Amino acid sequence: MTQVFVGLGSNQGDSRALLRDALVRLQARATGHLAAVSSLYRTEPLGYTCQPDFLNAVALFHGADEPGNWLDSLLAVEGELGRLREGPRWGPRPVDLDLLAVGTRSLETPHLTLPHPRIQERRFVLVPWAELAPDFLLPYGLSVSRLLRLCPDEGAVARASGPEWVAERSTSEGGGG
Repeated sequence: MTQVFVGLGSNQGDSRALLRDALVRLQARATGHLAAVSSLYRTEPLGYTCQPDFLNAVALFHGADEPGNWLDSLLAVEGELGRLREGPRWGPRPVDLDLLAVGTRSLETPHLTLPHPRIQERRFVLVPWAELAPDFLLPYGLSVSRLLRLCPDEGAVARASGPEWVAERSTSEGGGG
């Protein structure tokens, strides 16, 4: 089975519940299983800053599907949970799912680049990813923990709860604001 890393984010509605629902829906679609989930982090918005903070996490799946199938599943789950691709780039959204890496594959197509092309500059991705797999080596020879140390992004990333957030029944914190 291949390690598949997925970035999760939300800053609209009940973000915790939306992220949990996204994981449930993704597990139903994926060829493989959810192996681990990082803690949940409250993060400042990047780019378009006139919006609430995000809740972010990274999930590790062990799966066998092709990267394109993973991307199709992520986009389908986003749509099911109300994600519309309109409004400002990097604007508010109920759920955002990014395919970060599929094993050590490198891929560049018009629709998908692996590893995700902007992970090196996104602390909100690297902090939870380093919690799950600090020694995971990307195709260009750097580990996740090394990328985090080199990351130029100085945005605030604060732990909101441990990995148990994924199993919690009740929610007490939305996406900020």
